[in-house]
Amino acid sequence: MTRQSRLSRLAERAMDLDNPAYGDEREKAVFMEASSFGLTMGIYLSLALAVIASTVGYLIVAVALLAMTILPSAAAQWYAKQHGVDIRAMAENAGDRSTTRTFVILGAGMVLTFAAMAVTVFTGQPILPTPTLDVTPGEGFFGGMAQGAVVGGMLGGLAAIVGALVGYRRAAARRDSRG
Repeated sequence: MTRQSRLSRLAERAMDLDNPAYGDEREKAVFMEASSFGLTMGIYLSLALAVIASTVGYLIVAVALLAMTILPSAAAQWYAKQHGVDIRAMAENAGDRSTTRTFVILGAGMVLTFAAMAVTVFTGQPILPTPTLDVTPGEGFFGGMAQGAVVGGMLGGLAAIVGALVGYRRAAARRDSRG
């Protein structure tokens, strides 16, 4: 038996694949497919937003969004490799249209993002200039909206944590009552 790296052990703990929350094998498979679909949509959205951000001259945002498109794929490849599966070889062997379509979408998005960034870098102006918003704390419409958004986001995050803890306790109480 080979010794796992710290990162591998951390990944195993984070995934917690033996957790009964995944359900039976069919439910677990559907959950994993749904997670893959969600991550794919997140990657495509990040790529679209990177194109938009670079078009209006927000280069650092575009770079961060491009990193967000690469990280899930790189993490998936690393995780699969830890379990003896070569995703890249699988994609090469499949040679199907969906794999090609995915690479074309990602490549086109990156080309568009970097092309828009090039315009900004070489001309000093974004393709589509954006008006600046006055978000002075508490002043004006956008200032109040910004304050409401950040307070609402924090409250939403707290509500998610409380909801998860309450759900966990209820599930534990149900398990205990069943014996």
